[in-house]
Amino acid sequence: MINKALIFALLLSGLTLSGQEGKYFFTRSGHIEYTLGGNWSGTKSVWFDDYGMLVHTLTQSTTTISLAGITTTNTEKKLEIRRGKEIWVIDLLSKTGTKTDIGCQTESGRSMTLGKSDEELHHMEREVITGMGATITGYETFLGKKCLMFIWGTTRFSQYKGIPLKSEIAQSGILSMLETATVFEENITIPTSKFEVPGDIEFQEGVGIQDLLNEIEGSGKIQKGNDSGMPPGITFGRFHEATKNLSIPGFPYFMSDDSEGIYLTSFAKSETEQIIIFMENESRFYELAGGGEGMTVENSFSLDGHDAAYIRITQEDDGTPVNSRSLVVRLPEYKAVMYMITTDPMTQSGIEALFRQIRL
Repeated sequence: MINKALIFALLLSGLTLSGQEGKYFFTRSGHIEYTLGGNWSGTKSVWFDDYGMLVHTLTQSTTTISLAGITTTNTEKKLEIRRGKEIWVIDLLSKTGTKTDIGCQTESGRSMTLGKSDEELHHMEREVITGMGATITGYETFLGKKCLMFIWGTTRFSQYKGIPLKSEIAQSGILSMLETATVFEENITIPTSKFEVPGDIEFQEGVGIQDLLNEIEGSGKIQKGNDSGMPPGITFGRFHEATKNLSIPGFPYFMSDDSEGIYLTSFAKSETEQIIIFMENESRFYELAGGGEGMTVENSFSLDGHDAAYIRITQEDDGTPVNSRSLVVRLPEYKAVMYMITTDPMTQSGIEALFRQIRL
């Protein structure tokens, strides 16, 4: 979970290494076994080939989180298969999954890194890490490998050749999620069967971060600008400080942005799993909370004295089926509407608990 979020961030920043379609790691193939600790327990197995263009990740875990007086326990058996420009995320317990096109990220990385030497690519790795706001703290030897250490938000990493071998999320004493490699085999032969997609799974088309950002720039459910053309009644800096440190199990902070009156902060578990918080001028509340094509208002209610709506999103503007959720809250004291969109079907109580962490 944690290392996939990092790979996703580096992808969007252009760190896919040179090759016919791009390379995600500095080593041709490998097998890694992780143990999970902190608020979650279990194992993760990763097999990769062709410099990370082919990846098999199996996670079996149990997570226990106490948030806002509510304790939740979640058991997961998840398989991710990456093959070049496509990724399949499969829930092996429910026999359902998503298939997502990540070609945009792959092509962007290839064009930026094609033909560069290993030394140049290692230099680029450091530039990307610092460019996304992380702090490099040095090197350590782990499992006999020289690992680059850095801190990104509330997460610490020890990374070897683009592959995190240790990572830890720690937030305000609420959340601690550890991922530690116990086995790392490098440049080995991986059977092609590792990258086959199971045939007994019901798939939907997945929504990647690029799809959501495209909607911000385009029209539809999330529109660029607003009726009044005015930003919210608070500064972007205040919004950023209030949203960047939320404790969202398994979703590290990714980025914040201010674009023509729309503020956003995003948290990413992987290429296909994100939670994004938006703030716009108050006038947009009535449009968003009214639902529309592909949007069903499940509940209109009062959240801590504020008008709110819990919405099920079933399709994108082009008709692609999705199963996302949104909480929309009117904040007249800030001349603003704030809304969260989750690519997972989060419950109303779950998304409310996240919202209540925000202290404007």
